[in-house]
This record gives sequence, structure tokens and C-alpha cells, in this order.
Amino acid sequence: MAQSNHKMTEIAETIGPRDKVLLAALGKDYAKQFTVLHSQVLVAGYIPSSRTKGGIIKIDKTIEEDRWQGNIGLVLAMGKGAFKDDGVAQFHGDKLKIGEWVLFNPADGVAMYINQVPCRLFQDSRILISNIADPAVYY
Repeated sequence: MAQSNHKMTEIAETIGPRDKVLLAALGKDYAKQFTVLHSQVLVAGYIPSSRTKGGIIKIDKTIEEDRWQGNIGLVLAMGKGAFKDDGVAQFHGDKLKIGEWVLFNPADGVAMYINQVPCRLFQDSRILISNIADPAVYY
């Protein structure tokens, strides 16, 4: 089993609010490891529980698939130019906050791992929905 898959399974098996589980998996100093530039937005992919509402335990392959198919993420960091109007994009006052859930097209982002947690980096204009109260609703 790949190391990243093991970490995703560990996250999926952890009970608790998904944002807190992801942040704990990233580690408290994760944000000191990098600087997001320009108008980019870094998100950690939503990893649902390893058990369905009916109590069925998902296999590792299903959990790993969430890395590729998932379209919900937790905002971890933003470049200084993110969600600022310029000659190309007009955001009409829309803003994002670190720690909020967003929806995106996974193919629009650059996939990576931070401390073995699946993440994606997006251009700010590629974030489609913000302020998602419960990411499980969209899954």
C-alpha cells in the first residue's frame, strides 16, 4: 500500500469534524513550509469517513479514489493577490477565508501532497462555490 494511501485511510478512519481531522493530519506547522504566491488558493481535499451512514466500511481503493474524484476542499492558504479584482478577473466583493470549505473541478488544480495529505493548488477564479457549511452534503 502506498504511503499516501495509508495516510488517507488513517484520516478517513479518524472520528471527528473533517476540518479538524485534516488540520491535525497536516500538523500545526504545515503553513510554515511554503508560501502560496500570486492569486493561487491551496486546499486540502475533503476525505470522508471510512464508514458510510449505513455502517459499511469502505475499502482502501475507494478511499484513495476520493483523491482523484473529490471536488470539495478546505482552504489552507492563499496568495496575496487571491480574490482581488484586476484586469482579468472581477470578483464583485467575493472573498475566501482560510478554513472554509470550497467546491472546485479537480482537473483545474495542481495535485500534491503536504505531509501525505492530498492537496490541490488552484487559480482563485477556478474556485466555484465557497462557504460550504457541510462538505458531506456535496459528496
